[in-house]
Amino acid sequence: MIEVRDVKRWIQNGSRRVDILKGISLRIPAGQFIAIVGASGSGKSTLLGLLAGLDTPSEGEIWLDGTPIHNLAEEDLAAVRGRKIGFVFQSYQLISTLTALENVLLPFELNVEGNGLKQARALLEAVGLGERTDHYPVQLSGGEQQRVALARAFVVNPPIVMADEPTGNLDSANGRLVLDLLLERNSHAGATLVLVTHDPEIAARADRKIVLKDGVIIEDTLPAVPVEALVQNEEGNG
Repeated sequence: MIEVRDVKRWIQNGSRRVDILKGISLRIPAGQFIAIVGASGSGKSTLLGLLAGLDTPSEGEIWLDGTPIHNLAEEDLAAVRGRKIGFVFQSYQLISTLTALENVLLPFELNVEGNGLKQARALLEAVGLGERTDHYPVQLSGGEQQRVALARAFVVNPPIVMADEPTGNLDSANGRLVLDLLLERNSHAGATLVLVTHDPEIAARADRKIVLKDGVIIEDTLPAVPVEALVQNEEGNG
């Protein structure tokens, strides 16, 4: 679903080059839940932005569901983002002049033909906001705004959902609710979930944990292979 080939990202500050990512390579299969962790400044949010096509690498390749996004024109890149990725920001990024329902509908109206009203209402019901559809962001709590943002990320049924510290501004109860909604999307809809977090409890629930430090991967922990799978593999080889 996602392949990263020796990706580097740097910024030029006068004559000085600041390296943020120093050569990242990884593959993320469809349906996997990945937690990207690391200290502040390790490059994890930069990596997520590159995977989502919100930024472009200084060097290297990124393939998203078979499409090379590292060299796409912005118009084509926006089209790929709109169809394939649902993105959840820590700061919600709702449009203040739109109601909850209108915020959720927006990606559908921009990227999909047809009427997404039924889908948007169903998603707001699913995140517990069926009675708040006509409320504006200022009328919603932080937890409610993040749930609207989740519904917006899900509305086009994207095969990939990415989230940058989605529980960082929430209390523990709302944080658990938001994480459960993301995991439900991962398990029931089969969406690939890539999540940046500082929370070790969230990382512990992931299928796979990738640890960044100073712009490089220092740990990539894959899920344990079930004993049954090993036995079946041995039988097949035998």
